[in-house]
Amino acid sequence: MNMRHHLAILYAHYIDAILDGRKTVECRLSKLGNSPHGVLLPGDLIWLKDSCGPVRAVASVGMVRSFDRLTPARIAWLRKRFNEQIMAPPAFWHERSGARFATLVWLRNVCALQPFRVAKSDRRAWVVLAEPPAPNRPVASVPDRLA
Repeated sequence: MNMRHHLAILYAHYIDAILDGRKTVECRLSKLGNSPHGVLLPGDLIWLKDSCGPVRAVASVGMVRSFDRLTPARIAWLRKRFNEQIMAPPAFWHERSGARFATLVWLRNVCALQPFRVAKSDRRAWVVLAEPPAPNRPVASVPDRLA
């Protein structure tokens, strides 16, 4: 299978922490198993976009761990085991205590970019891309059923 491109929307301070090497694992929790759950593979590229801002970095996927049928106890275990690398505040874990799915992504080969804007207007925090993002071009996504 070919390498895929993904657009991950993060708060600026998380991108800063990724760029300076403090945050090495991205964590996505969901109730419905939304992307990237089940569609992310080692070697894929993740384009890191500020929430309401530009794409600022790109990283490759080193390792992916997916968890299904989560319970509050399993979420507490994920927090205890991985939060040093995830760097999420207590509110993150509390707000997502009802999640049923988790995807942990080990980031490698992180590269800062000259920031550029893309045309994205929906509220999705993760998009599987049909092609790499480009400045001022609309984000072309793969339909979820095909991801």
